[in-house]
Amino acid sequence: MIPIWLKIERCVAAAVAEIAALQARLNDCASILDYATLVRMRNGVAVWTDALQRAVAEHEIVVIPPSDEPYVIDGTVILPSNRRIEAHGATVRLVEGMKTLLFRNANAVDGTLTPVPAGSRDTNIAIVGGTWEDWCTRRQGYGHSGMFDILPRRRGNFLGVSAMMFFCNCDHLAIVGVTFRHCGAFAIQAGCGDAMHFENISFDRCFADGLHLNGNLSRVLARHLRGQVGDDLVALNAYDWLDSSVAFGSQREILCEDLELVRAPSFDVYPAIRIQPAKYRYADGAVVDCSVSDVIFRRVRGITTFKCYFQTPRYAIGEEPEWGETGSGGNILFEDVEIDLTGPIDNIGQYASADAARGHFGAFEFGANLSSVELRKIDITFHTDKFPLSHLVVVGPKSCVVPGKDGCGDMEIFDPYASCRIEKMTLSGVRVRGSVPKELVCATSFDNINGDGRSSGHGEIGTIEWEENAE
Repeated sequence: MIPIWLKIERCVAAAVAEIAALQARLNDCASILDYATLVRMRNGVAVWTDALQRAVAEHEIVVIPPSDEPYVIDGTVILPSNRRIEAHGATVRLVEGMKTLLFRNANAVDGTLTPVPAGSRDTNIAIVGGTWEDWCTRRQGYGHSGMFDILPRRRGNFLGVSAMMFFCNCDHLAIVGVTFRHCGAFAIQAGCGDAMHFENISFDRCFADGLHLNGNLSRVLARHLRGQVGDDLVALNAYDWLDSSVAFGSQREILCEDLELVRAPSFDVYPAIRIQPAKYRYADGAVVDCSVSDVIFRRVRGITTFKCYFQTPRYAIGEEPEWGETGSGGNILFEDVEIDLTGPIDNIGQYASADAARGHFGAFEFGANLSSVELRKIDITFHTDKFPLSHLVVVGPKSCVVPGKDGCGDMEIFDPYASCRIEKMTLSGVRVRGSVPKELVCATSFDNINGDGRSSGHGEIGTIEWEENAE
């Protein structure tokens, strides 16, 4: 029988090979300079949007040559199937104040109200090389940058899109050898696709997620991602909030390796990776389990917390949160990870004050029903003199209460009612540095902790196996 980790690697390698084979068939090539007559002036700046759009509409391969000046874009460029953009040595910059996407695939579909229908996917799109630069100096937020279009935002009309590059309902996608700079939204947002290849990507002072992946994905490689981001370096959000996704469903066969978050002067990085399974309810009441399974994270540096739990947007205590339920998955491996757990990733409220009931936090936080999780070759440093409730692993619900704005009542940030269970956890080669916490692995439990009748939940672990070489 083939070991599960080898099976995942082979599935992902097959997907990358398929992408390469499809790309090799493309041969109709043009330069964006061939369309220079379509360049127009805007406030004294040459704008290349029309030239690039015409080029990709008429040719399979479009080359953006190196230039001392950036190619300025002021609107979304739509990519059909069977296309490749080559931009080695070039910088493509969004015009200041541009609120919409840079790229999207032609048949992008919003799956917020109903599942994305089968049979309409684009395929075989690649972006290779180049620096892709936003105009932002901070995170802009939803509706202010990376929008699908400039129409009023509403559920069912791509409300949950906020990215520089957006690919949903697209198979065989490759984004390789690129640099993203100063992105005010997610650098890449993708969902509903099979066979995706993200490699050798740098993030230069980007303010939101680097790679933000939503539901209905399979066979994904994310390798050699490095740089500064203000939110998750990689987010596997099979489930997400209504304003952060348009694709809800399972994720499987994903390999993420050689990831590094890099500190930078005068820039606040967010040292987290997000894995978010949960259940989502469509407009007609149908529920989908947005599970996450068969996933490998390997050789990760600069991250302090892996967040694998269901979470709704904050809500006032006593009110109903946005609907959702604990999700599922399994066969998740974390291997060769170095962590300096200097404090909780959310340095607020009861986590910062080490509250005895709510203040437990971990380098790996699980709030999902998972069949198996393995931690292998984990090198972790604790600082229990400052944070005595820190752990290697925490399983169970989370709760953090903060005051509401403008005199409103207290707000709950997490979901203390979200019970969960990991059937099997395996740990090997765990090396602990600094002061050792009383519990390396902790399960949390709440009994109506907010006094609202809905804040009771507990975490469970079926079996824990400490294999040889564990310390």
